[in-house]
Amino acid sequence: MGRYRIGLLSGVFSGLLLVVGVVITAQPAGAITGGQRDEVHTNVGVVRFTTEEGRFRCSGTLISPTVVLTAGHCTGDTGETPATNVFVSFNTDLPLDPLAPGITPEESAARAANYITGTAHPDPGWTGKLSVSKQHDQGVVVLDAPAASKWPGIAPAQLLPVGTLDGNQGALKNETFTLVGYGVEIGAKKATVVVPERRFTTSFLKNVQDEVVTFQINDRDSKAGGGSCFGDSGGPVFLGEFVVGDSSFVNSLTCNATSGYQRVDTAYSRAFLEQFI
Repeated sequence: MGRYRIGLLSGVFSGLLLVVGVVITAQPAGAITGGQRDEVHTNVGVVRFTTEEGRFRCSGTLISPTVVLTAGHCTGDTGETPATNVFVSFNTDLPLDPLAPGITPEESAARAANYITGTAHPDPGWTGKLSVSKQHDQGVVVLDAPAASKWPGIAPAQLLPVGTLDGNQGALKNETFTLVGYGVEIGAKKATVVVPERRFTTSFLKNVQDEVVTFQINDRDSKAGGGSCFGDSGGPVFLGEFVVGDSSFVNSLTCNATSGYQRVDTAYSRAFLEQFI
């Protein structure tokens, strides 16, 4: 399985596949497939961060005035190695990297004006490896200022009540879920194509496991719009106004099979998140 954070090179987003050895080859989540420009989910933002492996971006969701939910692999290589140089923006259009090499201090400051800085906190249980049953691929960014100080009117999203997916799996398979993020599309010869905006699509529930909920990616489904891809890592899946989980992995290099989200309605997940919200 692969995680879908995106590498940042020379101020331009470039696809980076992080292959993790599990049952199948998967990759950290990327761009919304079959979606459209999103000016509705204004509490979904882009997260820019640095790890020992380089500069990356992911997606995330404001869940309190100063706390952004994202994936564990978007907040650190493991639970013990938090990411640094973390910037979060809720602009609809994708802002440029303020720490790109080769730009002037003035350009860096102009780009940084589109963000609020923050501190990354990966789940201590995040090992850097995807394991569908107990992967704990969740983390938060605590912002240095309330998001509303830069984006007036922004409202945090609500988290799905604990146990919702366990108790209603049959009925929920008839519900439409909304997937949101800033990612890439897969072009000719599996090339990654940057999508310069926040996008959303719809999908239907495939399976609920102890820590993970999965959705079928199919932009040709007459009943739904598509799925998530690389760069959408950490971004939310919504059921109505409730956040169900954060985008963790896809099991296809072309983002056309299954996408997995770390559930937020488990007792384990909520115990971690409530330390911050």
